[in-house]
Amino acid sequence: MQMVQQGLRATSKSSLKLQCLFCAKGDLKEAKELYDFFASDMPDLPDQDPVPPTWQQNTAQTINGIMDWVKENQGTLAQAYDFIAGIARRTAAAHQSVTTNSRHYE
Repeated sequence: MQMVQQGLRATSKSSLKLQCLFCAKGDLKEAKELYDFFASDMPDLPDQDPVPPTWQQNTAQTINGIMDWVKENQGTLAQAYDFIAGIARRTAAAHQSVTTNSRHYE
């Protein structure tokens, strides 16, 4: 019953059956009783584990999400860019002013 103490993490009926069989140490009768007990509270449990998306599908989904975020926040990103560019221009102008003024004192 070690796995029951740690908690079952069933993602499908087939994985729940295997976990119950493991918990029952191969005893089919006990495994079936465990399965029936847990499965009665999970009527929407799928028969098989869902197939994880491929690397390509994950990448495409991530890129699409980023592109959608950029489209939604285009105005904010433009304002942030203008703000940073303005600071850079003022810093460059101040540096230029300091450099010009220091030449007058030589």
